[in-house]
Amino acid sequence: MVKAWALVKMQTIETKATGVTYGKRQKALEHLKRYNNADITLCLKREKDNTHDSNAIAVIATVKNKGSYCIGYIPCILATFLAPLIDSGKSIQSIFKEIRGGYQPYMNYGIAMQIIV
Repeated sequence: MVKAWALVKMQTIETKATGVTYGKRQKALEHLKRYNNADITLCLKREKDNTHDSNAIAVIATVKNKGSYCIGYIPCILATFLAPLIDSGKSIQSIFKEIRGGYQPYMNYGIAMQIIV
């Protein structure tokens, strides 16, 4: 487990979004795979009123000149440390890396991302 002080000192964090198999998120990730990585941006949206996790941070993917969709959430352990930073006004940047998986019909898609604190 990562200590809070170590996490705060890190400038970049490599992670993946969780909750990507709920709702229509797999279909959204399949569509995202069709676009050039340079046309996809990620935004983190704090959800203080989320009934499942008071530290929830949604990952919103936007395709240039197309639209936006919530494709998942920051992992719970990481959100525990990032949520207070976002709440205090700290700028947290998210960078889209790639869509993973989906190589076989039974495989789910996932999203790799980088977070800059």
